[in-house]
Amino acid sequence: MDQTAPHLLTAGMKIPVASHTLDLGREVLLDGDGRVVELRPQAYQVLRHLVVHAGQLVSKEELLAAVWPNLIVTDDSLVQAIGDIRRGLGQPGREVVRTIPRRGYMLVAPATAPATDDQPQLSASTGLHRARSVLFVGSILACVALATLASLWLKFGAHGATEANRGDRPSIAVLPFKDPNGNGEAQLLARGIAEDLVAELSRAHGLRVVSHQSSFQLAVPGTPLAQVGQQLRTRYLADGTVHREGEQLRILVELLDTQDGRVVWSFARLVDPAGVPAAQQALVGRIAGTLLEKVRNTEERRAVAQAPKSLDVYVLTAHGKSMMHKYSPQGMRDARRFFEQALAIDPNYAPAWVWLGMTNTIDSALRLTGEWHPGRVKEVLVQVERAVALEPELPIAHVALSQAQALARNFEGALASAERCVQLSPNDPDCLYIIGKAQLDMGQAEPAVRNMEQALDRNPVPPAYLPGFYATALWANHRYEEAIRTADDCLVRAPDSWHCRQTRIAALVELGRLAPAREEASRLMAQVPTMTAYRFGLIFADTAVALRDRRIAAARAAGIPAGLNP
Repeated sequence: MDQTAPHLLTAGMKIPVASHTLDLGREVLLDGDGRVVELRPQAYQVLRHLVVHAGQLVSKEELLAAVWPNLIVTDDSLVQAIGDIRRGLGQPGREVVRTIPRRGYMLVAPATAPATDDQPQLSASTGLHRARSVLFVGSILACVALATLASLWLKFGAHGATEANRGDRPSIAVLPFKDPNGNGEAQLLARGIAEDLVAELSRAHGLRVVSHQSSFQLAVPGTPLAQVGQQLRTRYLADGTVHREGEQLRILVELLDTQDGRVVWSFARLVDPAGVPAAQQALVGRIAGTLLEKVRNTEERRAVAQAPKSLDVYVLTAHGKSMMHKYSPQGMRDARRFFEQALAIDPNYAPAWVWLGMTNTIDSALRLTGEWHPGRVKEVLVQVERAVALEPELPIAHVALSQAQALARNFEGALASAERCVQLSPNDPDCLYIIGKAQLDMGQAEPAVRNMEQALDRNPVPPAYLPGFYATALWANHRYEEAIRTADDCLVRAPDSWHCRQTRIAALVELGRLAPAREEASRLMAQVPTMTAYRFGLIFADTAVALRDRRIAAARAAGIPAGLNP
């Protein structure tokens, strides 16, 4: 990393980036009104590195080495950080932070920030040039200042996060559990146990539970607890280790208070596969009992999931889920293979049926591999309905069923399944997302966007599918600029998701930007040569006439062939 950066951090420099300001002394990004823009620590570090090298191409390899030193991470982590930065910078974000295909990124922000009495106007490049020449002399004093800032943060940072949450309902995030001395498969098993705990906690009424996608993404080793709590907007964290000993698991979980770093309590148990669900329920009861005045023992909360016959089934299912979330053709094939291997060992393991059905639903809808398509929806329904029959109280099974029913154009059934998911697990972001999607499909635009925003509240670093459908909900509510930004975020995360490109086209057309809409339509036709305007409207029920007709009209205005109704 450029050695200028540590000096800049201590100098109180404020560098304009479009309409925002990067305050290098406070290590924050400020909007035009001086308010702090929330960025994950890694996203801030990526932005800082780009500012240090303003006007220069910075390779992906350089950014990964600078921000995640000595860690093995995928390009997805960098893509997520770039997406966060662009969202933080608002409408100019995509132009300010340019993607240089197959090479890296470049900051091209002009000098637009006004001068102040104590801070002259500086562009990103001019400010850095002056800083390099002036700040070198003060490096020792700078180190003292940095240490002082660090001590002040440790003293007051957690308190500030707690104050921000005051008056909100109790909140918790679960960090990715680890195997202290295990390999990749062992780590997947530990993370899977943590993910399941999040799902069970989401059933507790009155408790805000942060999605595992967000808490796992922000859990960077060495990050202070107070900072993690502030980023996730939660005071309490659950962290733990899971170690496999043959066909038994040694589980250790601690409840941590980010305000003072203390361990509220710890939980240790050695269990076999059959005992994992009971151990999870014990943890849910203890966490809820700690954070809520009273644990509500609804019938859904008392339900205990069926354990797999072998821990290998659990590991194979975890592998499959990680592959599915790549939203790529090979990812879908690999996911399907892992789930089928799990079911060959244990044909009664409901989660494997859930995720197999969900993989085939996504592949059928997006036609990523060409092996599955909407004509095979009956097979998908058989897979998902098998999961529901095995575990009728499993919320994610109703998410999968709602998705499959929508693919079959049974939109009323999809909405009913989504409502059942919310009944079972009212705080689960997947349940909130699926009811929002079902409402959107039925033409209920306003409640759809509200539910999706609740899902995003619990998932500060959402998976690609959530911003994809949220973009459509924004478009449906005539929030076009937001829809375009959200669709851009989706395409950065999942370039093969042509649904997000459809929404971008529709929003551009309705804003009157026909030229970029037609350019985007050309990209879509290259990606999906069989695309028609009629298919633009297929995501909506026949009763959602207004939304369907708007979508089709936008596609035709962008130059998409009309197509024929089946």
